[in-house]
Amino acid sequence: MAAARWVSLISVSLNVIFLAAVFLVIARRGGWAYLQERSRLQPSRKAAISQSPYYRHRQSQFEKLSIGSNSILFLGDSITDEGEWSDWFPAAMIHNRGISADTTSGVLRRLSGLLETPPQAIFLMIGINDLIFLARSPDQVLSYYQQILTLIQQRAPQTQVYVQSVLPVSDTVFPGINPKILQLNQGIAALAEALNYRYVNLHPLFVVNGEIDGAYTADGLHLNGEGYAHWADHLRPFIAAMVVAQ
Repeated sequence: MAAARWVSLISVSLNVIFLAAVFLVIARRGGWAYLQERSRLQPSRKAAISQSPYYRHRQSQFEKLSIGSNSILFLGDSITDEGEWSDWFPAAMIHNRGISADTTSGVLRRLSGLLETPPQAIFLMIGINDLIFLARSPDQVLSYYQQILTLIQQRAPQTQVYVQSVLPVSDTVFPGINPKILQLNQGIAALAEALNYRYVNLHPLFVVNGEIDGAYTADGLHLNGEGYAHWADHLRPFIAAMVVAQ
């Protein structure tokens, strides 16, 4: 009986140690926010992101909303989606067309509908979900980027396009991703230049020691209020010039 109790005690102790180690890893990678992000996007590896209820609901709204020729579109994933752009720039006619969890291939699929009435300008930021959650290489992401920018040039040649760099992330939460972001941004800059579009390099504004500055994020990926204020300040001259032109 004593031996059985010792075996039971050892088993319980090992389980406690294992659970403590798991919780420690999760805490170091961002805690509850890390788990939420993983659980929200993990299914995208097996099923198309565009089939999630949130994605379909948001897309179905976009299909019923018109865009004027003086409109400014913000196009991208959750980092764009979560920005209150019309509040940051109240004088501009801004439409937020970001969808959480979107990727370059997702933007490409829905782009034609957004160009039925060519907008005055598009601010594009996309690609981080490709690298993190779809494990695409920078070259694969750039292939989709080229298709996106070429389609805009063909369908909306008068639209001003501002191609924004992908922002850094936390090395702790997303190890190995920041070097891929740098490689991707180099390619994005080259594509923008080749197509005569403006490349907006936001990356240096948010990076400290090779990763995202903790002052601008709570989970190592998405931005907080300080992050959006910093971003908006950098875009303000571009938006102001377009408002004057209107």
